[in-house]
Amino acid sequence: MARGLNRLILSLFFMFLGPTIVFSAFKNEGHEFYYFVLILGTIFCLMAVYLLYSGIMTIVKSLSEEENNNFQG
Repeated sequence: MARGLNRLILSLFFMFLGPTIVFSAFKNEGHEFYYFVLILGTIFCLMAVYLLYSGIMTIVKSLSEEENNNFQG
């Protein structure tokens, strides 16, 4: 369960960082690193979604295993 919470906290970090970087890229469209920064921000946004899903699934699996263990013993 702790691993799931760690993933959720990390996803929260990427939820703020990704859109900030994408916004920064759109503000500087004429810059030579525009596409690099835009792709980096998009990757961070996708990473936030993946970590959110993975963290929730880890917590749900952990809770369901604990529930099954309580019924068996």
